Amino acid sequence: MLKPYFHLIRRPGAGAFFAAGILGRMPISMIGLGIVILIAQESGSYGLAGAVSGVAVIAGALTGPIQGRLVDRFGQRGLILIGSVACTVGLAGLLVAVRGGAATWVLYVLSFVAGGTRPQVGSFVRARWTYLLGRGRALQTAFALEAVGDEVVFIVGPVLVTTLATQASPYAALTAAGVLGLIGGIWLASLRASDPPGRGKPDGSEQAPLPWLSILLLSLIGLGLGATLGGAEVITVAFTTSKGKAGLAGVVLAIWAFGSLLAGLWYGSVHWRAPVERRLLFGTIALAITLAPLPWVNSIPLLGVVLFCCGMTIAPTMVAVTACVEEWVPPERLTEAITWTVTGILLGVAPGNAAAGHAVDVWGPSDAYWVPFGVGIACAIVAAISITFARPKERFAHN
Repeated sequence: MLKPYFHLIRRPGAGAFFAAGILGRMPISMIGLGIVILIAQESGSYGLAGAVSGVAVIAGALTGPIQGRLVDRFGQRGLILIGSVACTVGLAGLLVAVRGGAATWVLYVLSFVAGGTRPQVGSFVRARWTYLLGRGRALQTAFALEAVGDEVVFIVGPVLVTTLATQASPYAALTAAGVLGLIGGIWLASLRASDPPGRGKPDGSEQAPLPWLSILLLSLIGLGLGATLGGAEVITVAFTTSKGKAGLAGVVLAIWAFGSLLAGLWYGSVHWRAPVERRLLFGTIALAITLAPLPWVNSIPLLGVVLFCCGMTIAPTMVAVTACVEEWVPPERLTEAITWTVTGILLGVAPGNAAAGHAVDVWGPSDAYWVPFGVGIACAIVAAISITFARPKERFAHN
């Protein structure tokens, strides 16, 4: 199963930009949690902590497509360098502001700067794989490898943040997020051989049009995936707490992520004959099916088993979404299109958290799992609509 990945990593330059991409992505899983821990400890207000953290997430979602468009036109190097430095400066300013008891609006501004300037490294690395490999089986394997990389980031990052916050200081935790992002960004920017050249037209002529309806529907699927992830996370914490085992929430969620990691590795090693659109539909249907038993789960071990099965549908579905983008959009606008789907995932997490939290308060933890199940059904419906009515007739070979 691992053989195709070894072949990928051994390609000239591939191992370096993959590793740099992992480091550069670490802030995604560290900044939000780090802000919550820091501000909650210093101010005693989880409401303020959540709001400031949410500003960083929303800022990243809003600026992501803008970054993608700039990168497609001018290349990645300059934007990565500027963004990495600006994000680190924003985080440093936030640390100083919290320490000095600055006004709330200052915290919001600095959080927006840190989140909005953070480079969209995941999208940039996927564009590098496309530039290196062109279309074909190897590219699907590379997208699966990146999905596995995402899971690694979301397993390691929160553990690192919480460990530093409890064993050292919340300031150290957020500092580590900024330093890792800066190192990864500078490293990735230095790898110029794998940087896709800007293919836009700076002379004012128009770029190739995007299939906006297709991108919108794929982004809605991303929104649903984000809402599912965010909602199930909140409900799982409430479920384990209700059983008197609050400390097991992290273990259960890690099992969920591990299921996604394994499925991503398997998915990328298979030579698929089915078109990517069909795989997208099957992935969303499988997600809904595996979410269905959750409302009837009554023990933590059984919850771990069911969430492991749910996790095995996450990475393949995300890979299928990215693969659809790769086939449906013109090459000179690939990074921008990928960032739209990433934006969908990021924007889905917050409402998923809120809806799940409200459902827990009203129905209790077990019945609250109907919320992610309903979102899973919606994802399958949107996938069916997108491949039936919004699939572009023209396919693109990215060379």
